[in-house]
Amino acid sequence: MVDATLAAVAQLLERRTGMEVALVDPQDLGGSGRTLVMRVRVGHNNFTLPRTVVVKQLLAADATEVDLGEAFAREAAAYKFATALPVESRPGPTLLASDPAAGILVLSDLGLGETMTELLTRTPARRAGTVLSAWGQALGRMHAGTVGREGDLSALARREHTDARHDPVGCEAARAAERVPTRLAEHGVTAAVPDAALRRGLGMFTGGQCRAFSPSDVGPDNALVVGGAVRFLDYEWAGFRDAGLDIAYALLTYPRWVAGGIDDGLNSALIEAWRSEVARIWPRLDDDRTLARHITTAALVWLTLATYWCLPDGPDAHDAGFDAGHLHALTDWSGRQLADRWHALAEAEPEFADFARGAAAVVAAL
Repeated sequence: MVDATLAAVAQLLERRTGMEVALVDPQDLGGSGRTLVMRVRVGHNNFTLPRTVVVKQLLAADATEVDLGEAFAREAAAYKFATALPVESRPGPTLLASDPAAGILVLSDLGLGETMTELLTRTPARRAGTVLSAWGQALGRMHAGTVGREGDLSALARREHTDARHDPVGCEAARAAERVPTRLAEHGVTAAVPDAALRRGLGMFTGGQCRAFSPSDVGPDNALVVGGAVRFLDYEWAGFRDAGLDIAYALLTYPRWVAGGIDDGLNSALIEAWRSEVARIWPRLDDDRTLARHITTAALVWLTLATYWCLPDGPDAHDAGFDAGHLHALTDWSGRQLADRWHALAEAEPEFADFARGAAAVVAAL
């Protein structure tokens, strides 16, 4: 498989550069069950290419798997969009070449670094706030630098024969919002469902007052720290959404326990760093209550989606090509960890408290 992929990539780059390309020393960088990701060195001193590139190939696990064409098309369009941004606004790698038929993307190599998970795990609690501030600032710069560019992504998506306005993540969240309250009621949760808040949260996928580019999974495993800079990876379900969804996702998924303890000030470090970058674009976020409500509404939607995937009678339908495992930061929690997050939301937002406590009781028991 690796040899065949390297041969295909070499041919792709030869067509792009008009020169012979030799790719050597492949290094496995991991990847989900349906992706091959590796770093390879460019031989023969090809001056038109960087010394190393990263190759990502989308694979079908077997002949019966759903068509992955939409996932590839969305990711290719998103990388083309990001590559066209000014250097200071680019959130991650740039696209060097792509081959839809083979499901191959050739990306710039950001270099050796560590994920935000790895960095926070080894960082003493007294310094964790600095690390989280860098993460929040990177998120904010990405959002501020892409406001108003949704039409550019839509045009690139059309060239890839997909529709950037269709958001499989948002569709999955809508299913969760419809089905989770019913399933919790079947398990004895009779608290009033915060329907209005759920509708507001779902609207953050299709509209929202703080709309910007979102890779979709900005969790700590997809935030790479290289030379002190934070970059975001994996644009498979990228699109334009309300930026509140990204900051809420980061808050829910980062490893809050660092150096044996937890500091509630860490959340503030992440939020304030993000706000410092985006408040000039969205002045309404200068108001603390407005900001808090915006984030907790987004968190309500993410936790409802995580609960949907957690329940034993869980998802019974997905959009074509959608893989819940892509948002693995939401699927890796135990029932107790998910319940803890529901409890935290209940404390942060009284409007959601009864429903959140009921949901926490059910997922903890399961």
